[in-house]
Formats: sequence, structure tokens, C-alpha cells
Amino acid sequence: MKTTEKTKKNEGNDSLSGKNPPALTRDEVLRLSSQTIRQLHRRVSGGQRFKVQNGDSARLAMIRALSGLLQVYSSVLKDHELADLEKRIAELEKTRL
Repeated sequence: MKTTEKTKKNEGNDSLSGKNPPALTRDEVLRLSSQTIRQLHRRVSGGQRFKVQNGDSARLAMIRALSGLLQVYSSVLKDHELADLEKRIAELEKTRL
């Protein structure tokens, strides 16, 4: 299965380059999800009593948005990969006949 990789050259300045950035891979989406889960876990499971901070509501809103985007992105990525596999299978079947 072919996936695109983000090059070091394009990291961090995708919006400034004027070019479409490469698609995130499944591993990159998983990494983003894992980082968010770990950050939230550290925040709520500290050894001390949980204390609400000033930016918590804004942070939670951004995490909800990120979570929703990651779900949609994963679904689109899966559909794209399935379409690619179907195309590859069709090509293989053509060569067999």
C-alpha cells in the first residue's frame, strides 16, 4: 500500500509554501491521537487533586475539534485506501485473464 510521507523540508511551513501539503499517513494520525490522549491523561491523573485552569475550556474545545477532525480524516483515508486497493485488484485481475 502506498502512503505519502511528509518531508523535513515541508514540515512546519505547509501553509506558507502555496502548495498542497502531503496527506497524513495512518501512522501520523495515530501519533496525533496518541499525543493528545497522553497529554489529557497526564493532566487529569496527576498525583494531586485536579484544579481547573484558565485555558481549560478553550483547550477542551480545541481537543474536541481535533478529535472530530481525526475521525473524519481517518474515514476519508480509509475510503481512499480501499479505492486504491480496488483499483489494484482490478488491474491484477486484468493481467491474469
